[in-house]
Amino acid sequence: MRHLAWILLLSFAPALAAVDPPSVLDPEEAVALLAGAEASRYEGSDRVVVFDRTEVDVEETGLSHRYDHRLVKVLDWSGARALAALRFDFDPASNIVEILAVRVHRADSTFVDVDPASVVDATAPAHLIYWGGRMRVLGVGALEPGDGVETITYKKGFQIAYLDAESEDERYIPPMRGHFYDVLLFQEDLPLIEKSYTVHVPKDKPLQYSVYNGEVMSSLTFGEDTHIYRFWRENVPALKREPRMPDASDVVPKVVMATVPDWEEKSRWFYHVNEDRDIFGWNPEIEEKVNEITRGLKTEDQKIAALLHWVAQNIRYSGLNMGEGEGYTLHPSTMTFRDRCGVCKDIAGMLVTMLRVAGYPTFAAMTMAGSRVERIPADQFNHCVVALRKEDGSYLMLDPTWAPWNNPIWSRWEGEQHYVIGSSEGEDLMMIPAFVPEDNLLVIRSDAKILKDGALEGTLVLDGKGAMDGRIRSAAADRAKRDVRSGIEEWLGAVSPDIELIEYRFTDPRDFTIDSSLRIRYRVPRFADLLGNDLVFRSPALRFIAENARLSRLAFMPDNEERAHGVFLWGPQRIAIDETVKLPSGYKAEEPKKVSVEEKIAAAKLSWEANGGTLVLKGETMLEKRQLTAKEYAGARKARNAVVDASNNDLYAKR
Repeated sequence: MRHLAWILLLSFAPALAAVDPPSVLDPEEAVALLAGAEASRYEGSDRVVVFDRTEVDVEETGLSHRYDHRLVKVLDWSGARALAALRFDFDPASNIVEILAVRVHRADSTFVDVDPASVVDATAPAHLIYWGGRMRVLGVGALEPGDGVETITYKKGFQIAYLDAESEDERYIPPMRGHFYDVLLFQEDLPLIEKSYTVHVPKDKPLQYSVYNGEVMSSLTFGEDTHIYRFWRENVPALKREPRMPDASDVVPKVVMATVPDWEEKSRWFYHVNEDRDIFGWNPEIEEKVNEITRGLKTEDQKIAALLHWVAQNIRYSGLNMGEGEGYTLHPSTMTFRDRCGVCKDIAGMLVTMLRVAGYPTFAAMTMAGSRVERIPADQFNHCVVALRKEDGSYLMLDPTWAPWNNPIWSRWEGEQHYVIGSSEGEDLMMIPAFVPEDNLLVIRSDAKILKDGALEGTLVLDGKGAMDGRIRSAAADRAKRDVRSGIEEWLGAVSPDIELIEYRFTDPRDFTIDSSLRIRYRVPRFADLLGNDLVFRSPALRFIAENARLSRLAFMPDNEERAHGVFLWGPQRIAIDETVKLPSGYKAEEPKKVSVEEKIAAAKLSWEANGGTLVLKGETMLEKRQLTAKEYAGARKARNAVVDASNNDLYAKR
């Protein structure tokens, strides 16, 4: 069995790449490495990565051949279960993965070679995007703490299929022919004793790179025909995951590399790869629809918004495998218009086409939702949007993918988002300006009355702007009609588990010329407690909002005493609360103490005024940024907890 792995390696080696495939470890060397990875040094981890070594050979065309050599030690029984089956994902349209060798090293110096031919090739799990992803799964048999699993794999190609190809190797060449890029993260969920990455590129393709979020060792040496870049780290602790933390690529030490000289060249490529294939061409049916949508509209803003919302509401998000065009290359708009479906790139392409029909110079743009893009021009994008060039040469950015049931033409969750527009002149990396709390305003008006038997009757009126407009619309628009009532009742459950929804009324969720509003009328039996001469109750508005993570960014924030990482909340927000609670005849309200927490990054202000049988609350919460540092989090948490505490505090009235 020991020789089987070598036979497999040698059978692949001549046809794969100029870089020699790695060799499986000598049993004695493996035992020594595993013995050095003592479980006591990695408390809290069920496995440890003894080494993770990658070697990449890049051809003139940009086609890359990659070998990954990895040794993982099992530390406890949960780790044994986790390693019992190995999974390798790939996309047959753009890359190929071969398992060259798998060896299980026992602590007693024996080993077992697992036959790679027993691998199971299966469809990878998918949700919303069904582009034919595959996975190779290989069972390694029973493992015990102290065992090590060594794997050697070969991969050819790149991550996303952009274009069809003429030959077998042609489809694995990156879409920017002749160029290579990669983004390397040097920390993972398991502790790492050693991680290294070596890439060989032709001498006429210098590789620019930069290190972010920490330290990574690097070297550059000269081969006969190549430059050899090496990056490595040693003794890296496991990444400590925390709720709502920023994307790992914004946190862990990483290297971004690319042979592309600048973003302008990437911009020109993206422009031509779509324009040269007439992606944005249209037919009479599309032209007729554009005329229908814009008929009677007088201003450019009205026409642009109307076309954006038509695309958002009518092109459903569903990524079916349509052959040529998956990845950053857009499907033809005539196809998208006919099928009424696509992913972000197709939805963006549909809007580009319709705006061009209406006479606006418009282009597709690449962007990254949820994390940043670094200055090195490597592909760091997961989303596609639209750029409309105005008369002064500036751009108006539009995002139809975020726009379903949302009023804004650009999501207020996506300030400070980097993007690159595809244009013939070439555009640099740009960024959406930061939004301010007022851009995501939620106004809550509460009018409540406590009856003599302690029951509560009241109304809540919610008015939303920006992202909050979409949140309110979603109560009706993102649900089947039969589920709308139960969805609102779920929101109201925070006021009291016994609450009864009497009626609700929306503004028209399909009217995007106005911000949305929701009026709720409810009743709660036994809401207030009658204790002798005291009436005890709580604020319905504060109960409604304090821990509603869907409506409040402060509530969306986790409650941790200490954090290693910052908090990513998507957007700033302001909430204004105006509440009046009327008491039963004969009761006089007591005035609670004011709440005032003003931190640099967040604030909570609550002020009550007692006027005989009426208690009036004027309140405001503020969150200034979409992403907080670990240091800023402590102040924001004070504001969050001040609101939660106030919602749980009893309010009193005397007979």
